[in-house]
Amino acid sequence: MKRPQREYFKKISGLKGNGNKGASAVEMAIILPILVLMVFGAIDFGRLFHARQIMTNMAREGANLASREISLPTGTYSAANLIDLLQAGASPLDMASHGKIYIWRIAAGTSEDDPDPTIDLSKSDDDGALSVDSTIGTGKANLGLDGGVYQHLVYDPDNATANIAQITVVEVFYEYRPLTPVIMTNHILSSRAVF
Repeated sequence: MKRPQREYFKKISGLKGNGNKGASAVEMAIILPILVLMVFGAIDFGRLFHARQIMTNMAREGANLASREISLPTGTYSAANLIDLLQAGASPLDMASHGKIYIWRIAAGTSEDDPDPTIDLSKSDDDGALSVDSTIGTGKANLGLDGGVYQHLVYDPDNATANIAQITVVEVFYEYRPLTPVIMTNHILSSRAVF
């Protein structure tokens, strides 16, 4: 661009000399916080997805182990041992401080006089700092189970037994705390597995 044209554009735009440097600084001041929030938001959503995956795996593995009633070399495991094992395997989630685990064993109805399923075992991590109620329990409709699963546990007089003898349910709850509470707040995540 020729010198007279530059002078003309400076004159009509009202800019003198190095005025563009200030405009760049203002643009950066506006864009940078938005960019930082987007980066930390992406990190938080990644952490949230990772926490959900860990919880899903914990519930599945816990229900799988609890349903098999494995006998260990040192004796039969207990539900408390299984909860300790699940908490130890939950890293990097701090289940002792921000989580809760419930283990339920529900037995099928045994006769025409007692056709409804009953809770055979109920255990939770008593030292878990998170205060959250289980979705399973005697005061809940169908004991908190899906209607189809519940019906398989009801005694069938035609077959003189229930379709399923018992099921094991493991519920895992965790309070997710984001790095940037501006984007999202704390959430209680949950996962449940039935074996």
